[in-house]
Amino acid sequence: MLLFVRFIFALLVGPPVFLALALFFAVEQQPAIKTDWEPTTEDIERAKAIFEGNPIRDNLKTMDLNARDINIALNYLLNNYLPSSSNVTLDDNSMHFSIALKLPKNSFGHYLNLQFSLVKQNSNSHINSVKVGNLQLDDNVAEFLLQKIIKYAHLKQHYIFLTEQIIDLDITAEKLTLTYLTDPMFAENTADLLNQAQDRQAMIFYQQKLTNIINQHDPDWRLSLAELIQPLFAIAYRRSSLKTAIKENRIVIFTINSYANKDEILPYLPDKVTAKPRRYFPVFLYKRIDLAKHFIASAMLTSTGGGHLANMIGLEKELSDSVSGSGFSFIDIAGDRAGMRFGKMATASPESARKLQLKMAEIKDYTTFMPNVLDLPEGLDNKQFKRRFANVYSSEYQSMLKEIDYRIEQLPLYQND
Repeated sequence: MLLFVRFIFALLVGPPVFLALALFFAVEQQPAIKTDWEPTTEDIERAKAIFEGNPIRDNLKTMDLNARDINIALNYLLNNYLPSSSNVTLDDNSMHFSIALKLPKNSFGHYLNLQFSLVKQNSNSHINSVKVGNLQLDDNVAEFLLQKIIKYAHLKQHYIFLTEQIIDLDITAEKLTLTYLTDPMFAENTADLLNQAQDRQAMIFYQQKLTNIINQHDPDWRLSLAELIQPLFAIAYRRSSLKTAIKENRIVIFTINSYANKDEILPYLPDKVTAKPRRYFPVFLYKRIDLAKHFIASAMLTSTGGGHLANMIGLEKELSDSVSGSGFSFIDIAGDRAGMRFGKMATASPESARKLQLKMAEIKDYTTFMPNVLDLPEGLDNKQFKRRFANVYSSEYQSMLKEIDYRIEQLPLYQND
């Protein structure tokens, strides 16, 4: 097992010279294996349970992993570094690995394809049949390269710490059994790492899904906000549980907002968690871009606990527009308030979050979550606004807000939530 851990570390932290040679001789244009692996909440909980193990005595534990468990763990690990596909199969005394790592843009190719086996003989284990792209490596050469890579890797101490925990392993066609030493600090750090990696991986996952949707959009048609919300919430419903639905909804809303409000939001997002479609299409609600932007931005702020802030920002923008912009718009105010209602339902409780996921997974168009408000006053300059509504505390202004809220609450989505 130590050799397997060493091999994985070598792939992730190898020195530039080795990586350059691999790119030149072994990179290919197509992946040798394709998997559509989508980690579910159950998968993540299983990963955490694996690390807890079963106590044998004091600080010694054991865990049994079937082929699915191993594939969950390996895919989860590799995808935190590079988009990848992998598959592991078990035989008596051996494990067989096929891995396709998607590489950053380069002049050589798109994928580094790897194949190797971990074999246990007597009390020792070794890696053989190492194939990198089209290169078949001699076992001794492969072992020599791994030793050199680990020696100079910047994560050497982490590798040593990890491998020192593993005492023994047993491989059958049904399962891999590991016996290892535990350390309270090690277990605590591992659990924290899993939680952080899960959130980051979910963000990257949804950004990739959104990119795929945009890339498949017909450019002859307007891109409706519903075209983004429906499929992503359908995925969220499949991926999450009652326990994790709120967090999943926040990530979905954040993902959609980062695209719809691209110009305003993009500079503040990490590069790897922003959608990068081949072409950008503005997002519409009722044939209006501003309405979609207001809705999803307010939903995002509200879902992260900033509902009052969303209301203030929306109102301030409209008052500013009445002085030196496009004019005060109750249509935009309606978009803000509907988005706030949506964001509240998405995160009010686990039950509300799951209910929203299910309903949004089945919607036909945007009228499910946004009422028609195109007849409301807009384009009011400062004088016009004061003449009709005096100020935001007047009964006339408050009546407009009540009308907007009434239309929102009449939508079946928001009733009895």
